[in-house]
Amino acid sequence: MTAAALAARLRSRARRDPLLRSAREAGDASGARVLLVGGAVRDAALGRSAPDLDLVAVGRVPALVAALAGRWGTRGFRFRKRGVTTWRFRVDGQDVDLVDASRTGLETDLGRRDFTLNAIAFDLAKAEVVDPLRGLPDLRRGLLRLPRPGVIREDPLRGVRGARFVAAFGFRLHRDAAAEIAREARGLLRVSPERVRDELTALLVSADPRAGMRQVRRLGLLPHILPELVPLEACAAGRDRPDVWTHTLDALALAGDDPALRWSLLLHDVAKPDTLQPAEDDGRPTVHGHEVRGARRAREILGRLRFPRAFVRRVAALIAAHLRPHHLAEAGDPPRGIRRLVREMGSDLPLLLEHAACDARASGAPDARARWRRLARTLRRIREEHARAATAPTAPLLSGDEVMAILGIPPGPEVGRVLRELAVRHDDGEITTAAEARRWLSGGGGR
Repeated sequence: MTAAALAARLRSRARRDPLLRSAREAGDASGARVLLVGGAVRDAALGRSAPDLDLVAVGRVPALVAALAGRWGTRGFRFRKRGVTTWRFRVDGQDVDLVDASRTGLETDLGRRDFTLNAIAFDLAKAEVVDPLRGLPDLRRGLLRLPRPGVIREDPLRGVRGARFVAAFGFRLHRDAAAEIAREARGLLRVSPERVRDELTALLVSADPRAGMRQVRRLGLLPHILPELVPLEACAAGRDRPDVWTHTLDALALAGDDPALRWSLLLHDVAKPDTLQPAEDDGRPTVHGHEVRGARRAREILGRLRFPRAFVRRVAALIAAHLRPHHLAEAGDPPRGIRRLVREMGSDLPLLLEHAACDARASGAPDARARWRRLARTLRRIREEHARAATAPTAPLLSGDEVMAILGIPPGPEVGRVLRELAVRHDDGEITTAAEARRWLSGGGGR
């Protein structure tokens, strides 16, 4: 895309977008020069939409902030980072960052950004593209080039962001950028866990997470953000199979873009190196219990990255259960086992089934096709049971009040535990009526 074509596209957006329109009007009223920069300009050139807006202002910025506050109904808040003052506004659910470049000048401000293709600006008043660092030619070539030496040292997380752009857009790193990212990899240890978490999640839900994670490993970033994954490359996934790292990335490449699913696939075999043992009969590699230990390890990793507890629980549950569909297939699809899996996984069952499918299809084993055919049949039966349970849920045989009265216990977790056990026995046909449920409890059942 040429600068003229990009300017035309951004002029059209600026006319339609009420935030950009009010930013231009506030600039005119205050006498400040206001420019749109960063991802919004890059994504416009790529034909994509950016959710948030980054603005740069030069001259009379306090007057501009006051004018924006009047139009947007919020003054936002101000913060300084690496000597740069930024105002952040939250308007109609959208973030707008405004950088004050009055002291440094526009070109210096553009030069402090991560890559040249993020250093293209659009002057809202003049409706023209400003590209002193030639980011637009780099964008046309899909080249991630640094605007100047030292930008990775200033923020080592930009190396992971480069890998994310590889995953999201299919870009490639300029050799100088790759060299500086690798040289500054250890600096990731001083980056806040929350920022690493957000950048990694954005990478994982991108179009090609396998390419992004390969770049992370190739640049030497993995030991400093996810050291637990480093041993996977030297660990056999099984006899005549690729290593666990290759298998993990191949499974990841097959998955939908749900964050919990992609994180669970990335971490599902993290404990295989710890559990790898040769079988006693033929010496083949075995990894018994890797799903249980892997769930614990995933909790540690995601906790370190400051994920919400509910998300950690979901991912750990997927990893702990990821072999159960395979076991059901090997056992001949027992209805009782299928019902139990449906009941215990609840709303995350579809993610578990997709996880199992990705895992199987990426196994690389000599008998992978035959095993996949068996598993596909099992997954279909599990889905059918899930649909049946959703449309015709089994009514509980007893209420919580009845359980408390029969057992003489107060309200609390114990009541829920007993009700769940009753539901299991009801589904399995062991207890079919309320009278049988009362006799079972009265006889000491559920204790």
